[in-house]
Amino acid sequence: MIKKITIVFLLMMPVATAFSQQPDCFKFREGKFRIADSRAGVVTIADRNSQYQTESSEALKAVVRFRISWQDNCSYTLRLDKVIRNENKINFPSNMEVKVKIVETSAGGYTQETTSSLTNGTYNVVVTKIN
Repeated sequence: MIKKITIVFLLMMPVATAFSQQPDCFKFREGKFRIADSRAGVVTIADRNSQYQTESSEALKAVVRFRISWQDNCSYTLRLDKVIRNENKINFPSNMEVKVKIVETSAGGYTQETTSSLTNGTYNVVVTKIN
């Protein structure tokens, strides 16, 4: 009986491993992205390289640059580096931080789980790679 249970367990391991794999996030480390934040009703264009992510929003009339720090393949932190344009005089705290975890990927983008020092809780945002 124990031998049968062990065999079943060993046969099921590859199936369990396949379902628990993290998404392939490497292809989203750099590039230009469209971030559709339905909660805030704002579309942001983000241009990301190995050190910085610059975000621009015509609705907010703002452009800000964040320093990016990758924790692992699918998680990174953005820390406010510089406010480049701020026509609406939004109060961007100097210690502003956004934590992002890519939870699902597709051919053209991903869904990210976002937490911020400016808001309570987490929420999901759809991101599309545009180049």
